[in-house]
Amino acid sequence: MFRRCIGVAAVAAALVASVSIASPASAAQAVECNGTLSLGDAPQTRVIVKAGASCTVVDSTIKSLRALPGSVDVFVVDSDVTRNLMVRGATGTVQIGPADCRFDPNIGNNIVVRNSHNVLVCLMSVDNNITVRNNDGRVTIRDSSAGNNIRANRNLAYNEQPGDAAHVNPGAIRILRNTADNHIVARGNDASRDVIARDNTPDADIA
Repeated sequence: MFRRCIGVAAVAAALVASVSIASPASAAQAVECNGTLSLGDAPQTRVIVKAGASCTVVDSTIKSLRALPGSVDVFVVDSDVTRNLMVRGATGTVQIGPADCRFDPNIGNNIVVRNSHNVLVCLMSVDNNITVRNNDGRVTIRDSSAGNNIRANRNLAYNEQPGDAAHVNPGAIRILRNTADNHIVARGNDASRDVIARDNTPDADIA
């Protein structure tokens, strides 16, 4: 299986260096994260990231992660999530997977990132769906696999923010070298956004 990652390695490294280390959690526990969590094997732990918080989960196996509207940066690095990973309304950068995109953490159900800013999903293996929608930053899904669908739908016009990396076409939505058992779709995105889709299986449906 491919490995999955969302984000920017340099930003992830900076965040890991700057945040405090949170204490490991016991099984069957909901943990609020504002810093760095390194939980090891904690497959019943649910991680919650509240408004104003930044969270890095590293070298962990957790049950789920939910980032609420107003959360800032969310990184899930070299970690497995046995159920769902849901990010809504993050104002910074979202990264899911290893920082260098060379490994293969597993998401047991879905990746959903919506109403956020920069999103990069790379080298991920998802049992069900990868969904990226209503985001206003750079959007890339690459080298990933999904057991159902990959969707990059209804993303907003690119809204440059301080700290965004320079690029000749930052607003383009990039869907590159992915595989899905059913469909790969990019529909209803803002008309100002180019969609660059290459070497996907099946071919991306762009509208």
